[in-house]
Amino acid sequence: MKLQFYGSHLCPKCVESQKILKEKGIEYEFIDVNGDLYNLKRFLAFWVQEDIFKPFREQAEKPDYADEGRIGLPCFRLENGECSMDLDYVLTKV
Repeated sequence: MKLQFYGSHLCPKCVESQKILKEKGIEYEFIDVNGDLYNLKRFLAFWVQEDIFKPFREQAEKPDYADEGRIGLPCFRLENGECSMDLDYVLTKV
């Protein structure tokens, strides 16, 4: 399994992360959560379980979530299963 990158072409951070990964020649599987219902389900399957997303799950309970909330993208899943939203950290691991 290579690096998995959960993201969206609508997310500026995701677009910038893709650019950096390509410039560095790092292979990854881009999983567009907006472009495909199956991909969204893949993301949600671990979003509800991983501790890294706990702040986002808590934020989702607030009334202004739709206007102010984030969902936790970009999200990178390393080969060892570890998840991170920090591209700099991921670059040290791949």
